[in-house]
Amino acid sequence: MNSQWQKTRRALEPYRSRLARRFSPTRYLRRSDSLELLESGGRSRVWLLSRALCAYTTFDASAIPARKRGGFVATALSRWSPFPDTEHHVEWVGARAMAWAWSPSGVLALDTDGEAAPDRMLPEAIFRGAPAAEGAGVVGMSEGYEGRVWKNGVLEASQWWPELPTPEDWRLFMRGAGAPGGDMVPPVQSADVAQRPWTRLGGNAAWGEVAARNKPLLVAAAIGLAAAVLMMPLGGGIRLLLSGAALEREIASQDESLQRIIAAREAAERDAARIDALVALRPPASQLQLLAVVAELTPGRDWQLLEWRMPDRQTLEVDLRMPSPDPRALVEAWEGSGRFQAVTAELGRGGNEVGMRATVLRHVPEAPQ
Repeated sequence: MNSQWQKTRRALEPYRSRLARRFSPTRYLRRSDSLELLESGGRSRVWLLSRALCAYTTFDASAIPARKRGGFVATALSRWSPFPDTEHHVEWVGARAMAWAWSPSGVLALDTDGEAAPDRMLPEAIFRGAPAAEGAGVVGMSEGYEGRVWKNGVLEASQWWPELPTPEDWRLFMRGAGAPGGDMVPPVQSADVAQRPWTRLGGNAAWGEVAARNKPLLVAAAIGLAAAVLMMPLGGGIRLLLSGAALEREIASQDESLQRIIAAREAAERDAARIDALVALRPPASQLQLLAVVAELTPGRDWQLLEWRMPDRQTLEVDLRMPSPDPRALVEAWEGSGRFQAVTAELGRGGNEVGMRATVLRHVPEAPQ
């Protein structure tokens, strides 16, 4: 019995290898000035986009139902994106979305050395480096360097520099991310382009994604291979070879149409989810309301508002001038108000300036008694 199984396994090995190559895409690295072939695979083409071509942000979807979060992020990204047209890739950590965006028309306008357009684009950044629970670091990219700040397993902040950042660049980046320290640039992490993105935990994640996208084809393949294995002891090796050849022909004929069907379905799902998510795009509070809250929480009357910034609809940055500011008391007052979380305070020059940064929470009025 073992001898028969070994023969069957050896006979199936060439077909298994061919199936793996066919379902693995051909990967290219798309830099701003060149297109490099990384790995040959099946007909599907994937371009890994240089970090220089992408923008990065995060979204908190904790207030959005799980089934509507994809559409919420797609709609929010279209409003946030700095590009005239936008494609994106999103990875989730709980209810937090890590999102990369780029301009498809801008990417396709670059020189391709005669290569065909890709079936899919992904950010290079998710294939370099490794995730962390907390901390900050610099990762070398195909072009330039990427600074990363991690909080609770989420890539909270990312910034790209064409050259190695100076200590002043790094300090400003860390301050903008609300992270402590930042006086010295950490050593650069050099990493090759990985087979799988660091956003995929577990060795079978890539195969799981392939299986989900090609389920009908894989079911047909499994049935054909199972039938071939059962027939081999009775009909001999020739029947297995014929079944394998027929399976290859069917895969080749269905692969292109399957890709079109999958793309159309994904587009329809995104459009439907965007409609549901529009209602959830209102900011947690108006700036007039926030100004009143900040005035109420700031002690005394001898203080001055120097600068007011909202980089996005959930983040508030305020610079205040006051005599002998107490950062700890300010943080406790802001967080105790129930209107802010993740509050940080940093003393400025001269000791009479303080910079506040916080995440704005949606205000839920109390029910009448």
